[in-house]
Amino acid sequence: MDHEIFTWLNSEQDYPSGLLLYDRFCKNPNLGRILRVGGATGKNRLTLAYELGKIVRHLVSLHVIKVTQSQKYQENHEEKKPVQIPAILIEDVRKEQKMIYKMLDNLHAILPLRDLQERREIAFQILDLDDRLKEITERIAHYEKHGILLPAPEAETLQKASELSDADLIRRQINVRTYITRYKRLVADAKSIKSLSRNRELLEKFQLELEDITKRLNK
Repeated sequence: MDHEIFTWLNSEQDYPSGLLLYDRFCKNPNLGRILRVGGATGKNRLTLAYELGKIVRHLVSLHVIKVTQSQKYQENHEEKKPVQIPAILIEDVRKEQKMIYKMLDNLHAILPLRDLQERREIAFQILDLDDRLKEITERIAHYEKHGILLPAPEAETLQKASELSDADLIRRQINVRTYITRYKRLVADAKSIKSLSRNRELLEKFQLELEDITKRLNK
């Protein structure tokens, strides 16, 4: 099942075929109807790719956990042997890495063309994908150095500002201010046009989020 989705994500992403995969493997029929009725718009294509990508990441995480549990059992009942990760597993992680790069490129390409509200939503997707990409890159680097693929961290559910309590908003406000400081430094120290552009976009999105949080706290 995950290989069917991988094949679609690394192809031209035919929209009707993607909808069929979504109907088979996703558990949100309401979103499926929205994607089907709304048609192959740029936003719907990105949403479809994002949702299918989440399924793959979840399956890869479960696979790693099962492999890790099996290895622990063998270590307790057999003579210790060098840990060998199946080649298909690390290849799946590398495929997910390529898929995220492709999704990020698409999101950055359409970002300037959307209105403020859509840009805010796209910004959150970019931040989530950037975090996932960092985690995957670190796991691949660890595997290449030690021959062991670490399990993926459990995904956190990103809540909208409107769904947060005042205490959560204050905590998020502190984190966002930290991100703003970091990305201001990254913008100032950028060594390439591509990194400068991406860091500026992320800085702007955090600044927008901070404005939104501040307005909600001041109500």
